Amino acid sequence: MNCPRCAFPIGAAGKPDCCTQCGYQFPIETSDGVIVVGEKVDAICPVCRVPLLSAQIEEETVAYCGQCDGFLAEMESFRVIVAKRRSLHSIGEKCTEPFDPAELERVLSCPRCKQPMDTHPYFGGGNVVVNTCESCSVIWSDAGKLALIERYLPYVHQIERTLTLRGGRYQGGPQDVPSLGFFWDRYWRP
Repeated sequence: MNCPRCAFPIGAAGKPDCCTQCGYQFPIETSDGVIVVGEKVDAICPVCRVPLLSAQIEEETVAYCGQCDGFLAEMESFRVIVAKRRSLHSIGEKCTEPFDPAELERVLSCPRCKQPMDTHPYFGGGNVVVNTCESCSVIWSDAGKLALIERYLPYVHQIERTLTLRGGRYQGGPQDVPSLGFFWDRYWRP
C-alpha cells in the first residue's frame, strides 16, 4: 500500500494512522460505515456542541461528530445513502422495533441556522426519530439510527386479484369493467 498523497510505500503491518513521510492522516471508518476525512466544517454538533468533521457515507458528504457519532446530511444525500444501504439487505433483515416516544421530546438546534429543528419519526420507514431543518434541507441522525433505517425494507403493496366493492365484485381486469358503450346504451336517451 502507498500513501495517496506522496506515494511513499506504507508497511503492511497493521493499518497505519498516518504516513511517516508526509504526515498524511488516513481516513478513519466507524462501525456505522462513516469514513471520517477529519477536516472541520463550519457547524457545531447539536448534541455535544463540538465542531463537526467532514466525512463520507456511501460516497456522499456528511458532517460527522467524533464525540457522539451522529451526523448531519443534506436531505437528498441522506435519501441516496439510505437507498444504497437498503439495496444491500434482504427482506429477512427487516427491523421494525418501535422507538421510544420520549425521543420526540428532544429539541436540537440546527447546526447551520441555529433555529430549532423538527423532531419526528423518519417517514421513510425504520421506526427511528430524526431531526430535520426544512429551511436548511438537512437531517441529523444519531449514532446507530442509520443501521435501523437501512434494515427497514418497505413492503411492496400488490393489488389483490379480486376486490370486493360495494354493489358487487370486480375481478381485477379491464375486460371485467363495463364499457362506456354499455352505460351509454342503457341509460342515455336523447
